[in-house]
Amino acid sequence: DHWTAIGIIKPILESNPDIILVNEGANTLDDTRVAIDMSLPRHRIDCATWAIMGMGMGSVVGAAVASGKQVVAIEGDSAFGFSGMDFSTICRFNLPVTVVILNNGGIYNGIGVPMDKTSDPAPTTLDINARYDKLGEAFGAQTYYVQTPEELKKALTESIASKKPCLIDVQLAADSGKESGHIGYLNQAPLQNITV
Repeated sequence: DHWTAIGIIKPILESNPDIILVNEGANTLDDTRVAIDMSLPRHRIDCATWAIMGMGMGSVVGAAVASGKQVVAIEGDSAFGFSGMDFSTICRFNLPVTVVILNNGGIYNGIGVPMDKTSDPAPTTLDINARYDKLGEAFGAQTYYVQTPEELKKALTESIASKKPCLIDVQLAADSGKESGHIGYLNQAPLQNITV
């Protein structure tokens, strides 16, 4: 789940305090923000609560170019989907960036229920079997597809040490995550038999 992955990432980032952290997603943003503190100022960029998703890859490029420092992005699979093609820029310019994608197959989780109760996928459900590492491979990055804590630890450690474009696709369980911010009340059932 998210907490297992973040529990592996946290001590690695803490042992590399000069890394700039970019973070976006629903549960990925919320949980990473709660768990991983920065020890140096101006070393975290995120999209702010209930703000925009899709700012990740542009922020990574900007942070790497402006600072010359190593950058690690922790992305939810949906958040990465908004700007993931910009990973090609990271590769073209050989920036010292590692992108970690926590893939649980959806926004909040991969087991959403369609609002219209059909067999169509829920609007918050993505593909739990998506292989984001293949996208990184297509652009020439070092890539990893990880399914265990040990694989994640090895992949992140190697990626940071390489100072090259790397993409780590972390496979989570589809039921990892919950509705972020508890905003279910915004999706009210339509009122019936209203006379105007």
